[in-house]
Amino acid sequence: MKKVKYTLVALAMMASTFVFGQFSLGLKTGLSVSDAQAELFVDAVNNAPKSYTSFLVGATAEIQINKNFSFQPELQYIRRGFTVNEGTSFDMIGIDIPVGAKATTSINYIEAPLLAKAKIGNGVTNFYGIVGPSIGYATSAKIQPKATLLIDFNLPEVNINLNNDIYNRTEFSGIIGAGVEHNVQTGKLFADVRYSHSFTNIINDPIVDISVRNSGVQLAVGYAYVF
Repeated sequence: MKKVKYTLVALAMMASTFVFGQFSLGLKTGLSVSDAQAELFVDAVNNAPKSYTSFLVGATAEIQINKNFSFQPELQYIRRGFTVNEGTSFDMIGIDIPVGAKATTSINYIEAPLLAKAKIGNGVTNFYGIVGPSIGYATSAKIQPKATLLIDFNLPEVNINLNNDIYNRTEFSGIIGAGVEHNVQTGKLFADVRYSHSFTNIINDPIVDISVRNSGVQLAVGYAYVF
């Protein structure tokens, strides 16, 4: 009986922590630099896929557990991708003329990170670390091919059918990062940098030996209103 009472008291204390802890909602925007980790046939004849820089925008919430720890779920739109080059050059009257082609693949994701947050500071300006899993869903994708003859020429875009069996629309990844926040009147400004690494392949085609997964760095700034 005593054990039951102690358990109920512990649960009540945990519940009161979540109910009366500080809560905030915010918006953020920033840059995403994705770096595709690839094992594919073009690696054997050319350079690996190049990194891809785009933007992100999202919403964030923070549920305070105690002074130094909180739970931070997020929802964001982010674009990732990679570029593959194939080309050569020839000499014309002593000038090296590049000729070739490149294809940039871009994939749009809705992503939901679920992060544990630990912070330290004087209560006005705090430094924090974040870590946790994330699940993403690819909503659309396209390939932008370009031809090169001294300069790049854009060719018509090609939409990717993500329902094809070689593509994986759901992505599971891990996130680790650090940032700083500064309290201002009814809210706080924040900025952070984080590294994301996917545990699932976005492309997996055993017939032509293609396997690609995402990793990358995100830089974001935002404002959160504290309730």
